[in-house]
Amino acid sequence: MKKIYRYSAIYALALTFALKTSSCSDFLQVEPTGSLTEEQVFEKIDNVEPLVLGLYKSYRGCKEGRNGLMPYLGTDETQQGNYQLISSGDQAGMDKYNGQLNPTSTQVSSIWNNRWPAVVSAAKAIYALGMTTEEPERAKQLMGEACFIRGLLMFELSMYWGEIPVIDMNRTDELGLGRQPLKTVWEYIINDFITATNNLPESYNSEPQRATVGAAWAMLGKAYMAAPEETGLRDFAKADECFKTIINMGRYELLNNYADLYRYDNPNTKESLFELQFNNVYPDCNYWEFDCGSRACDSWFGQGCSFSGYDFLVPTPFAYKTVEEGGIWEDGDLRKEEALRYDFTYYTNKYSEDGTFEYVTPDLSKTQWTGTTDELEPHIKKYEDYRTDILSGLGINNMWNSGKNFSMIRYADILLLHAECLNELGQTSEAVQIVNNQIRTRAWGGNLPEDKKWNSGMSKDEFRDKVMDERLRELCFEGWRRIDLLRTNKFVELIKERNRWAKESGTIQDFHKRYPIPDTEIKTNDAFGPEDQNPGYSK
Repeated sequence: MKKIYRYSAIYALALTFALKTSSCSDFLQVEPTGSLTEEQVFEKIDNVEPLVLGLYKSYRGCKEGRNGLMPYLGTDETQQGNYQLISSGDQAGMDKYNGQLNPTSTQVSSIWNNRWPAVVSAAKAIYALGMTTEEPERAKQLMGEACFIRGLLMFELSMYWGEIPVIDMNRTDELGLGRQPLKTVWEYIINDFITATNNLPESYNSEPQRATVGAAWAMLGKAYMAAPEETGLRDFAKADECFKTIINMGRYELLNNYADLYRYDNPNTKESLFELQFNNVYPDCNYWEFDCGSRACDSWFGQGCSFSGYDFLVPTPFAYKTVEEGGIWEDGDLRKEEALRYDFTYYTNKYSEDGTFEYVTPDLSKTQWTGTTDELEPHIKKYEDYRTDILSGLGINNMWNSGKNFSMIRYADILLLHAECLNELGQTSEAVQIVNNQIRTRAWGGNLPEDKKWNSGMSKDEFRDKVMDERLRELCFEGWRRIDLLRTNKFVELIKERNRWAKESGTIQDFHKRYPIPDTEIKTNDAFGPEDQNPGYSK
């Protein structure tokens, strides 16, 4: 943290200097020709706004490529492909939960390190807005945006590590750069989202990347549900008020067709509350097709095949098998084929179950693919970007350049969370109706069969289990699973049962609910010592 803070401070000073030296001529005419103080620079809102708007790119950067997908590893939903597992020992620890998941893990460090600069930038923006004297309403909105991003990042960091530093530049002397008690951390998270709900608009005219009040209410509700019980801040009633506020806005609704959520040409739908804006042109790609596609298809069809890739992130067997096979998917659920790729037929080229690829054109012969067991097992389909296909004629023909938008917060998620809260508040029957009438009805194309309807008389505990499975089906591979497992205390139980590599290793323990603090942080931050390492990991 200390080195990250220094880096970010240098960045902020550079930004201040750039703003000071490149401002318009009237600014230069009214200000002294000498050096400006920080207060003089930031009292002008035009100097602060670029810092706030830059936060969206910073946050998006936390999600790009493998650094963004790394927290998806090691759940009951996703794991590494076998080749990835055998080719990188320290990376294998992210699924195996063995001694390779330790403070020296470069994978853990990447998750930690790519978020803190954005936290510090958000804190700098909040600090700067406290000095701004111009246009109070505009400043209020910018404050809401900066608080939303800081809250979002701290939410993730605390879910992964527990006690974390709190970066508040008005309280640096008091808080320092060391870990803070969980209650302090979560009070900040909740207060940031409350500020965002008070300050943000319902929409923007032509800037869909910016956070709205709907997204703020969503994250405030999630924070009330996820706050550790020992903080005393977990509150399902308050969470449900947040979700009901979103529902009563009348602004969001489910798309009729689940498949329409994942079309590259259908961004920012009426179901999306907060969406990361990507495209298939560098530097705005997310590269997820590269990480989630099939290595076998890359070897055979090349990088211009829109489902080629490197098997970094693949579904667990539980996440792609049917209920009859011991998995999650029920007969007739249309989400299954939209979320997962089972068929690797590429135009006229086909594969067989024994791993044989063949061209069906008569003058070409069969060729055997020699893989490592899972390159032709089902893969994630949601991230495939057809524009990368060599025959699409739509863009750069390389899987590396994938970049569909990512709807991080969806209305379907809100409905499921609302139902979960109702169940916790003793209204299980009402919760069942929401899931049946909206989420599951859409999943069966608008007509939910009687045998697929949940029983409104089920118990609270039964609903808890069923809604976790429903969240996996509805939101699979969208980044919420680790947090869902952590907040419901199902992390160890379900991962050791459903993740292929964790089950094989048999070493997952309760302390693995938190990542280790990177040893580089402990060595370079004077506010951290060996005693600050999370329990269970070497000090």
